[in-house]
Amino acid sequence: MNHPYNQVVLFGDSITQMSFDPSLFGFGANLASAYQRKMDVLNRGFSGYNTDWALPIFRQLLPKVEDQHKQAARIELMTIFFGANDAAHLPSFQHVPLDRFKTNLATMIKTVKDPTSPYYNPALRLVLITQPPLNESQWKQRCDENGNPMDRSSEQAQIYAAAVKQIGQEHDTVVVDLWTKVMEMAAENPNGLSDYLFDGLHLNSNGFKVKH
Repeated sequence: MNHPYNQVVLFGDSITQMSFDPSLFGFGANLASAYQRKMDVLNRGFSGYNTDWALPIFRQLLPKVEDQHKQAARIELMTIFFGANDAAHLPSFQHVPLDRFKTNLATMIKTVKDPTSPYYNPALRLVLITQPPLNESQWKQRCDENGNPMDRSSEQAQIYAAAVKQIGQEHDTVVVDLWTKVMEMAAENPNGLSDYLFDGLHLNSNGFKVKH
């Protein structure tokens, strides 16, 4: 392409992957609409992934220092949106222990912000996003329908969401506290969380429309 645009990269799990679904009014599609003719919004959401599996891909997405000045387009902003799978309970193969989850997030941040990193890029802005709350009744229904054990809990979701906020604070990185915002909205809604999640885990169109 002779005239490449700078980029916004949305990096995460299935919630990010679904963010371009027009029926869900996802934030990815909205960003692409808002930035058309200004920047390209790239969806790099990987359904089912946790931070262990995401780390190698994260490095693949970033240009090395020596390549940053050679490329016509640069990444201006990247969102990092993980936790929903990491927070699954053992024996789920998606589970990542809390301490390693925090280390993985910190590693992603330092990969960009540490001057000694081969991917150091002080111009790239990072935004962490916490997972939304888990609605246990909806998720249990889905697990029962698929013949799977109940592998997630609202308590665990809150703990991993808090970990994202902690890492953001420790590494001076912006955090979108989606968990708290959805909980606040649900508290004022007679239908509670079920109005913001279509299966107890993933955001529906109302969930994607929650403003921060």
